[in-house]
Amino acid sequence: MDEGAHEKLLHLTFEEAERTESSENAKNSSFESSKFIVWLQIFIFTFFTVGGQAAGTLLGRVYYEQGGKSRWIATLAQTAGFPILLPFIFYPSAKNHSQQPVISASIFVRASVYIFLGIFQVANSMLFTIGVQYLPVSTYSLISGSQLAFTALTSFLLNRQKITPIILNSIVLLSFSSSAVIFQNETGDSGEISLLIGFTATTFGSLGYALQFSLTELAFQKVFKSGTLKEVMKMSFFIGLFVTITSLTGLFASGNWNDLEKEIGEYRTGKLSYVINLVCTAISWQLYAIGSVGLVYKASALFSNVIINLGSSVVPIFAMLFLKDEMSGLKVFSLLLGLWGYASYIYQHYLDDLEAKTSEVKSSDDNL
Repeated sequence: MDEGAHEKLLHLTFEEAERTESSENAKNSSFESSKFIVWLQIFIFTFFTVGGQAAGTLLGRVYYEQGGKSRWIATLAQTAGFPILLPFIFYPSAKNHSQQPVISASIFVRASVYIFLGIFQVANSMLFTIGVQYLPVSTYSLISGSQLAFTALTSFLLNRQKITPIILNSIVLLSFSSSAVIFQNETGDSGEISLLIGFTATTFGSLGYALQFSLTELAFQKVFKSGTLKEVMKMSFFIGLFVTITSLTGLFASGNWNDLEKEIGEYRTGKLSYVINLVCTAISWQLYAIGSVGLVYKASALFSNVIINLGSSVVPIFAMLFLKDEMSGLKVFSLLLGLWGYASYIYQHYLDDLEAKTSEVKSSDDNL
């Protein structure tokens, strides 16, 4: 090969290397951009979940403290905020430009999933309503942390969730943080039997929600394959609609609606305060529903429950500030365990992201 041809070959090789490097840089930039968008969405859903949970729990407790008595009204308030999702339901979603067409589930299948998950929602909402009624806010919030341990089991069985030593450590810590309050001598004004009822109802509600979240993740994987956030809004809307109708049916069937006018009249802070409490409660729990379902969609059922446990750790602080709830040493210890467990899980998520990025770079190098 003469010198001119050799130089030309080197020049072409150099240009090819530059094009390859430019392509890899574009891929890495796209990867980083997509990860940023995902984490931004996760942050927004986290804010909705924690904020909605804290506000909804405190408002629910205020409802009972100020003279509210109807469990059906309190349960209804947890889902009646679904109409705020209407603009998002009818807003046209972006077209799917993926190579493979998405096969949408039939209306019958979708309706069946919504109703099935709605049944879980009704039962769990009622159980948690009983828990809020009979337990102090801080105790209720910490006991509900057992939902994470239950979700780890259901996610492992239904969603093939990987349970690493760090995640297992997180689950154990968060479970201990919620169960430690069993040893707290805190009967309150209701007595030991009422405390037992509240504890039992909250525990079974946590188990029910764990199963519901894992089934929701399974539904996203097997049934709803559109891959859009609009699907999250649809699920929250239709489940909220079903549960609201069911709660209204229970309210009228139980005869509690006859006492509604009396309850409003006897509400200590007045009729307007009664209405504002229920409206704000409905909005708060709807934000919580959007956030928790969104976290299931963007991450997993287990991750969603980790964030819920974070909210359970934050609620006692607000209960102490706004409701003058007692914050004993045992509850502080439980709070610290919960935060430690949350930090462990987030660290595992960081390791997973680091491993994914390393695998992406290695795959790109192998293709050179």
